[in-house]
Amino acid sequence: MVSPSSNQKVAVVTGSSSGTGFETSLTLARNGFYTYATVRKLEEGSKQITDIAKKENLPLQVIQLDVNNDKSVIDATNRIVEEKGSIDVVINNAGYLLFGAFEDTSIDEIRAQFETNFFGAVRVMQAVIPIMRNQRNGKMVNITSVGGRIAFPFDSIYHGTKFALEGLSESIQYELEPFGIKIILIEPGLSIQTF
Repeated sequence: MVSPSSNQKVAVVTGSSSGTGFETSLTLARNGFYTYATVRKLEEGSKQITDIAKKENLPLQVIQLDVNNDKSVIDATNRIVEEKGSIDVVINNAGYLLFGAFEDTSIDEIRAQFETNFFGAVRVMQAVIPIMRNQRNGKMVNITSVGGRIAFPFDSIYHGTKFALEGLSESIQYELEPFGIKIILIEPGLSIQTF
């Protein structure tokens, strides 16, 4: 492990190719965090954010991390620690919405939704928590949804994943607090777009 060369904090954001993850990665980098913006497929999700980072001279690097793949999560985590020596903030953002009636949703679709939205965050947390525990500090930010507190029709599986992540987060905060690790839940609401 390389010791950090400065006091610059290191942030990792999953699902950075678009939306919340994209904007969060840029915001962290613009505020001085050395930011690893992670994407599932480098060739599809890195050009726009990389171009912005270069133009603005931001401390941001795009790397591959597929939250559905154990090896990908471990490899990315190890790379970050080797390069920077620490991980101070993790934003578990990767996820997607599965819309439809419950009775018309296949078990494979349900498993895939849980694999990304819930188990993806679990994989990242289990890879990073030992690092933060050894540092005796860190922040783990789990992006859930207002849909992790209130349910709406035709989003039942999505709600299931977000309720699960809420419950897990609330429970492990008690386990991790003694080690200086803080669990933070962010519950975005619906956004209305006009065209």
